[in-house]
Amino acid sequence: MELQYRGSGKVYYNSKEYNCDLYYNEKLGGILLKLNVRHKKMMGNFLELPLELPVLCGKLNTGFKFTLLQLTRTGMQDLVSYGTTVYTFVSQYLVCGIANKNNSAPTFHKVQYRLSNIIEWGEESVYQVGELFELTNKKENIRKTLYKDEKFEVSYLVYSSSFPIVNHDVLKEVIKIEQRGLIEVVINGKEDLEYFNKIFAKVKRLIELSTLEKINIEEVDAYSVDVFEKIGNKKIERNIQVYGIDINEYKPKDYKKNRSWKWITITELINHNSFKHYFDKDEKLAPIIELFLEPFYIDKISETKVFLNIVQALETYHSRFITNDMKGFKQRIGEMVKDFSPERAEEIRKFILANSKRFITLESRLADLLIADWKIYFDTGEINRTDFPEIIAATRNYYIHYDERIKNERRVLTDEELQIYNRALIQILEYYILFELGFTEENGEFKKRLFSRWGNVSQSLELLRLSRTQHNT
Repeated sequence: MELQYRGSGKVYYNSKEYNCDLYYNEKLGGILLKLNVRHKKMMGNFLELPLELPVLCGKLNTGFKFTLLQLTRTGMQDLVSYGTTVYTFVSQYLVCGIANKNNSAPTFHKVQYRLSNIIEWGEESVYQVGELFELTNKKENIRKTLYKDEKFEVSYLVYSSSFPIVNHDVLKEVIKIEQRGLIEVVINGKEDLEYFNKIFAKVKRLIELSTLEKINIEEVDAYSVDVFEKIGNKKIERNIQVYGIDINEYKPKDYKKNRSWKWITITELINHNSFKHYFDKDEKLAPIIELFLEPFYIDKISETKVFLNIVQALETYHSRFITNDMKGFKQRIGEMVKDFSPERAEEIRKFILANSKRFITLESRLADLLIADWKIYFDTGEINRTDFPEIIAATRNYYIHYDERIKNERRVLTDEELQIYNRALIQILEYYILFELGFTEENGEFKKRLFSRWGNVSQSLELLRLSRTQHNT
């Protein structure tokens, strides 16, 4: 990444001023600071400055004020002939136009995150087609409340560029208009940027879950009651630009497959109160969703890696949301089979307990999740349902331990089979994630939603078999 030199100036640390050079790339998020310390000795003091700094404020000679957040020292160089030591820091965020000599982190009451490619997910446009098929702006603002409590409110907004307002502006070959989706976080009181970022991370994770794509943050603007412009007698808050490692200009790929028909839209999430459910369960759900989403972050990820991620997420879900206690697990099974005949109840009990004795095995957890309290039927393709948990557990153990004895004694899925059965496992996992987010089965709509996102395993296998038979491949 190329970092542009932005100027020299002063920073303040520990009641001292240090000369500095600032470099950053506002489009790609890289930020670097060099502190130049003059001394009389041959070598500088390694601990003259700390290895980490939460906040560092400064001002360039041009008058530009800045605050750097979450700095890490990456280098120290002695320029002996100049009697100077250069300490190099990288910073995660740069807040423009604010600097306190006491190096206190700036606080805000509102932060807006401008995102790429979520307009279709948000199902709202600021534009509309008129009676004469002309494009016009809507009069009302686009705002949807995603979550609100006594501490903060999270909203989705859409804003756009303006149409030409004078005749001269239309005398162009190309007139470009665009619209962008925003996530806005407003709090009661004032907090630092990290507080807002933690709230936004939860919303972003839900958007990525529903779109199955990594969401790009293009711009971040913060607002403080202490930073404003005066127009007459009115005080208008001025946006404070923030640059950072995860704030990047969006560059569309040459080819992007449209998968919006698979998305869970903002309307569905709002109707199921999913944002509140997630905020309430974030601590328990976060690692499960991260395991689920990781394959969508990485290009050309192997089917084995996807398989290991999803199985780990299923095991984690069962231990966190159902039970991690053997005694409680047996009681749960007793409740599940109480309405069955003694013979059928014993058959189900053996299926779920599998090899669980002193602790709950992966095979037992998978069996329990597959039954799903009899609320939904999961397709396991050509694998018999009673064998499915054992085969998945054996495959996971084989790929982790690479023990050939497992492969000799039990069935282990091949890479080719994983391409099919990973979708079966993802469908099971997503069912439980969406269940925790407020989705319930109503007239088969829940199952249809899962089917539209992941397809039917048995159908895929049958089409593959017919293709190979017909073409002798």
